[in-house]
Amino acid sequence: MKKCLLSFLLMAVVHSVSAQSGKYVSFELAGSGGIASFNYEKVFQSFGSDHFYMRYGISFAPVDVNNGTAIIFPIMFQSKWGGNGHYADLGIGQAITITTRGSGYIRMPLSMGYRFEPTDKRYYLRAAYTPIVSYLFNFQWENWAGLTFGYQL
Repeated sequence: MKKCLLSFLLMAVVHSVSAQSGKYVSFELAGSGGIASFNYEKVFQSFGSDHFYMRYGISFAPVDVNNGTAIIFPIMFQSKWGGNGHYADLGIGQAITITTRGSGYIRMPLSMGYRFEPTDKRYYLRAAYTPIVSYLFNFQWENWAGLTFGYQL
């Protein structure tokens, strides 16, 4: 569990040093982090108005009496393309989950949505279909959606 958290923090530090530009913080209701998550995004490659970025987040969710509370670390590779403030937004990632009772698991969130990012403002809004896929022991596809409000730093 400690190694998993240390790996996550190390990836976040390496990424924040190596990325080019475009830093965001966001709050996502539902989505890749479960019930709600706080996220940090950073663009690492741009081609005109098309961007590739990494998103790191943290979320807490009550699971049940046997597992306690889950701490979720969604790590997403995202892309957005479009222009004039209107973007298609696609992503794939891993959600590392550790419970307060010591169990852990990994799931794969996907993201397909619309991102509204006005060119003259520092905020963005995103609505996405974000299914969560369990694939390690048995395959499960959970339909899910998310709404995001973000702010450019």
